[in-house]
Amino acid sequence: MRVLERVRLGTALAVTATGAILLSGCTNNVQGTAEANQTDLAAYTSEVAAARAAKIERANVAACDGLRAANKSSVTSFNAYIEASNNRAPDTDDKANEAVTTLRNNAKDLDRKITEDVVVEVAAPLRAYRDNTNTLADTLDRRAPTDELNGVIDVFNGAKDEAIEICRSYE
Repeated sequence: MRVLERVRLGTALAVTATGAILLSGCTNNVQGTAEANQTDLAAYTSEVAAARAAKIERANVAACDGLRAANKSSVTSFNAYIEASNNRAPDTDDKANEAVTTLRNNAKDLDRKITEDVVVEVAAPLRAYRDNTNTLADTLDRRAPTDELNGVIDVFNGAKDEAIEICRSYE
């Protein structure tokens, strides 16, 4: 057993000595001043800025595409309810429920498209549209009187028009 202990001690001393030699070899200082290559730095900075701009552009386009899809679906579903209501169709209540579900789902889908990369100038009107879509769904869901519903529709249409106008740059 003593031989094994001596071998272990010898190995530990050898490893320690090797580490000390390597460590002392790595402590030499280099003289001079660290400087960035300005040409490489400018190229890198430009590359990063272009990549960021492209990411923002993609996010804005995706959000605006989401708006257009949500609006088309929402308007189609809501108009089906209005037509049924105007004609006193027996499925008016079903059409109202379908419109409520469609409006809420479209608001959720649009909300997912408004990422942190979407610029404020686009995100704000899209969020207003989303909020007004939910308000319209809530108002229809509780079967508000026609005058109240028409007021909510007017606000919804204003938000829709503003959001669509903002998104014209991202078609």
